[in-house]
Amino acid sequence: MTVMKKLFLLLFSRLFLFLLFQILLALFFTSWKVSVKYWALSASLTNIAGIVLLAILFHKENISFFSIFRFQKANWKGDLLWFLILLLISVPIAIIPSLALSTLLWGNTEYYHQVLFQPLNRPLVYCLLFVYPITTGLAELATYFGYIMPRFKGYFKSQWIVIALPVLAFSLQHCTLPLVFETKFIFFRGVMYLLFAFIYGIALYKRPSLLPWLAFLQLLIYILPMSKLLAISQ
Repeated sequence: MTVMKKLFLLLFSRLFLFLLFQILLALFFTSWKVSVKYWALSASLTNIAGIVLLAILFHKENISFFSIFRFQKANWKGDLLWFLILLLISVPIAIIPSLALSTLLWGNTEYYHQVLFQPLNRPLVYCLLFVYPITTGLAELATYFGYIMPRFKGYFKSQWIVIALPVLAFSLQHCTLPLVFETKFIFFRGVMYLLFAFIYGIALYKRPSLLPWLAFLQLLIYILPMSKLLAISQ
């Protein structure tokens, strides 16, 4: 298998792993409907699998996986400035498009919340409160922008293709997180984070040293949905 084929397999690996773990959960609960509400568990398992895979791939290149999360002292002032800017805009660019799109598709902003945020076993949510944000912070940006995007630079002359492919894959991965058999919901999940992914993609293309900063920012952001799950779970 060529390097390019391996990169494209990795590019869409999270989308298929989300689906795989949801299928396993559906078999365990003997219900697809029940498996939907365990999307955070599917995501956490995907993240763990992704971290292991990335560690293996980096090791083959004699690179430590955790080395990509080292803060670069030479760039820390500029990185800190961009981190603060992205800190201010990250939540709005993640939430506002989804609220607008939800209103357009369903006439309200509650439907997708009702699908995604259903009560779970409280001890499980306590576990996910830590595992989900930490593993997402380590796996997601590292896959698309820490591993794939730098290697695409050697195959594509256009910087926009190098940026666009990981950005699109980042956004589309959510189609199967969770997979709900409703066309509008799949479309919604596939594009709701497109602006967020685009801004992060450009930032990391122009300034790769931002990766550890943005991974930490992601960790903070993803505490929010787990906190909401905890609030509604018993």
